[in-house]
Amino acid sequence: MDHRYEGKATFAGALHKMNKELTKAAKTLTSEETINGFTDKAQGAFAFDTVKKTVVKATSHEHGPPKEKHVQTLLSMAREKQNMQAVFQELFVRLRGKDATVALKTIMVFHRLLKEAPTSAGLYKMMLSNIHEFRLPNFLDDSTHESISASQMVRNYALYMEEKLMCVKQCGFEYDKDSNASVSHIEKASPELLMKDAKALMALMEAGYKCSCERQHAVHTTSIAAFSLIFKDMRILYQCQNKSLLRLLENYFESPKFIAQKILGMYKEFLKHNSKMSKLLEAAKELLGAESVDLQTPPPAFLESLEAYLLEDEAQPQKPKQEEAPAAPVIQLTELIGPVGNLSVSEKAPEKPKDPFDDLFGGDMPPAPPAAAAASSARSAPPAPVAAAGADLLGDVFGSAPPAASMPAQSGGGDLMGGLGGGGLASMTPHQQSGGNMMDSNPF
Repeated sequence: MDHRYEGKATFAGALHKMNKELTKAAKTLTSEETINGFTDKAQGAFAFDTVKKTVVKATSHEHGPPKEKHVQTLLSMAREKQNMQAVFQELFVRLRGKDATVALKTIMVFHRLLKEAPTSAGLYKMMLSNIHEFRLPNFLDDSTHESISASQMVRNYALYMEEKLMCVKQCGFEYDKDSNASVSHIEKASPELLMKDAKALMALMEAGYKCSCERQHAVHTTSIAAFSLIFKDMRILYQCQNKSLLRLLENYFESPKFIAQKILGMYKEFLKHNSKMSKLLEAAKELLGAESVDLQTPPPAFLESLEAYLLEDEAQPQKPKQEEAPAAPVIQLTELIGPVGNLSVSEKAPEKPKDPFDDLFGGDMPPAPPAAAAASSARSAPPAPVAAAGADLLGDVFGSAPPAASMPAQSGGGDLMGGLGGGGLASMTPHQQSGGNMMDSNPF
């Protein structure tokens, strides 16, 4: 027997069905998403400014990435300086709101303007002057569970954009814009410049690691779209960091120790980034369906060789100290010359032997100057004629030139006076021929 109810539709049933549909429509109309959607459309309709209308449509409350046509319109507007200021002003107004979806889409528009603009120098300059707008440590949208998760992404994404601006300011180059241009820049840069830029790149990568959202309980669709933009930058930054480190390691073992110490610190830091990048690649595979990439690291022996180079000076054995030679033994005087006996030793200086020339000149001669002093005086004073010097000397002693008959040993005196007077030049010594004093060549 068939027990299905085949009653006819009644008026009460129709009213109940109509009431149910109206309640459903009322909930839909009064939902937050619908109200926000109506608000966006109303702002766009009543906005007479084209820039404001485009910004509102690009950063709407609708989940997902900004619409491509609105982003391209903003890119074309940003080429002119006046429109650029207007675009940035409207975007900062949208960023100050309390909705996580709008904030994420606003930061994504900023990100794409910097990355896809043909000349981004003016954009960076204007954004650096308003860098405080990206400091959102207390941002929170607690309307839904998804909004709470998206609020965390807003805070991390804003920090990443702040580090991106500071990195370009310190390096003076956009490493994450074009991989080919970045590799060419690294090959031409000096090692000092690469070490300076590496610190800014590592800080930017640390901010990028925090933007992963694979462990969140409720993943926001707009958060996934923001993560895709960050992941594209992180791949280029990792490649640049790898190329820079390889260039620095080429001349590691020829570098000074203080330079090698910095390069070793960068290499150890890069090993930590390698493990963090592996986790980011796994998150990209889960959220974006990216290909699995296995990052390989050098063997531990390579790190040991780098550390051994810094320890070479300390490991070298020190040279043994030279032992001092033993002092010579003291030998007694009696062992050398025998017994002294009745030898008396006087403390007085020994008497000078009598000079034969004392009788000739009639008295003791003044002591001759030392050899070094005589030689220096002889070099400094011009040489005097020998004959004149001899005549003056004898004149001082005798008062006048002595007669030849009064001199003893005339033959010897004749030779001497001949030498002084210039008649015996052939028989004079070389010193006498040069005009030196006769007393200097005294053989006694």
